[in-house]
Amino acid sequence: MTKTDNYSGIGVCNLPSGASYEGEVLNGKWQGYGEMKFQNRDVYKGEWNEGIMHGKGEYSFYDKEKRRYTANYKGDFVIGKREGSGEMQYPNKDKYIGQWQNDQRTGEGICWFSNGDCFFGLWRFDEMIRGTYHLANGDVYDGEIKNGNFNGYGKYYWKETGSWFEGTFAKGKPIDGIKVNLDKTLNEYKDGVML
Repeated sequence: MTKTDNYSGIGVCNLPSGASYEGEVLNGKWQGYGEMKFQNRDVYKGEWNEGIMHGKGEYSFYDKEKRRYTANYKGDFVIGKREGSGEMQYPNKDKYIGQWQNDQRTGEGICWFSNGDCFFGLWRFDEMIRGTYHLANGDVYDGEIKNGNFNGYGKYYWKETGSWFEGTFAKGKPIDGIKVNLDKTLNEYKDGVML
């Protein structure tokens, strides 16, 4: 069967590219539930609409160099892209659960990083924007993030000393604000220097 046939029912379609589809077909188009094995060996199992991944599904990413599936997404698809709610396991063992838009983490979500860190908050176009970042060493940051760094207004808590800082950050460092120590003393930061 070819995709252009007016077949309806359950079928198997082998494409000239080397990809193959097995599942429900309506008027020659993949419609309902089906499994697609792509030419690059990626696999999608889930819902289709008018020949496009649309609805709930699972997509496994194949790594040719490692000769195995190294990443996996389970969740919502809209017109062939990850959109809505979904869970992604990355090749480096990072794991994200949350909102997606146009194949990118956008909205509220949580990510467990392979180094032991964890972030929960707002994402935009695969970038952390604002939220709570728990470091593997027990320190906690709550605030704005830019380009993967603590940047903007936020609070930082040091687990080892019990002290915390509130103010502005740039490139992950305190710039302007107040540090409160466990012994109830205060340190002021101005232009990145503790006074």
